[in-house]
Amino acid sequence: MRIGIIGAGKVGTTMGKYVICHGGSVSGFYSRTSDSAKEAAEFSGTGYFDNMDSLIDASDTLFVATSDEAVPAVWDCIAKKNVKGKVVCHFSGSLSSDVFSNWGETGALVCSLHPIYAFSNKFNSYHNLTEAMFAVEGCEGALMHMQSLFALLPNRVITIDTSQKAKYHAALCAASNQVIGLIYMAVEMLKETGITEEMAYMLLGPLVQNNVKSVFEEKDGHATGCAGALTGPVERNDCGTVCKHLASLAGSRWDIPYRSMGGVLTELAGKKNPSRNYRQMQGLWQQESAEELP
Repeated sequence: MRIGIIGAGKVGTTMGKYVICHGGSVSGFYSRTSDSAKEAAEFSGTGYFDNMDSLIDASDTLFVATSDEAVPAVWDCIAKKNVKGKVVCHFSGSLSSDVFSNWGETGALVCSLHPIYAFSNKFNSYHNLTEAMFAVEGCEGALMHMQSLFALLPNRVITIDTSQKAKYHAALCAASNQVIGLIYMAVEMLKETGITEEMAYMLLGPLVQNNVKSVFEEKDGHATGCAGALTGPVERNDCGTVCKHLASLAGSRWDIPYRSMGGVLTELAGKKNPSRNYRQMQGLWQQESAEELP
């Protein structure tokens, strides 16, 4: 496998360096910004290409490491070239290999490879990339071809269904971005009680960190999981406390998100305590106003 990389930003530069560090072969970089391609090539010890045709000729595998918005346009350019038998791969978390429209007519093989990792710096991120898992999907031929790369890298690789790529990415956003949103909501609610923002973060830090640690803590070779780590008034089926919460939030911007998450937690509590009846608790989240609370 000889990889040519289109795009020399954080992901492209990091992946090029990372593959080289683990014994892989990278022909070099092409980018619409020549300076960034030259910089990435020098950093990774590979080549610089001033046009896409020469990069394609020198490679049997093409990594499209551009922004999500640019992937279709880059593919339109690639598809006009002679790419028969070559593998074309992008790194988008939200896009599937279906973005490579009519790929069968070109003779190319297509897939996507998503490193579940935050690329913070194009020159340092490769150091810790070994900790990340990769999710891959695409046509069978491309996935078979990529096995030679996966054999070199220390990362765990999972295969996902192409039709489920958007939901897969939504799940990752829920676990990362939306968790941040929930913490922000908690901070703002505490500020409304008169607690300073600085103190709110100090107060929440140990609580959040210990809860997250509990979810992923291993017991007998398995993670404790969300049900095992769940505590609080919903898990205890304490409807009285929950009613007070809802009354205090009635009419505020926090009411709807608090209710939505409460329904999810009640479902989770039922899995943890299958013999406990959470019917009344589940009904509380569906009430529309404080006046309707029992």
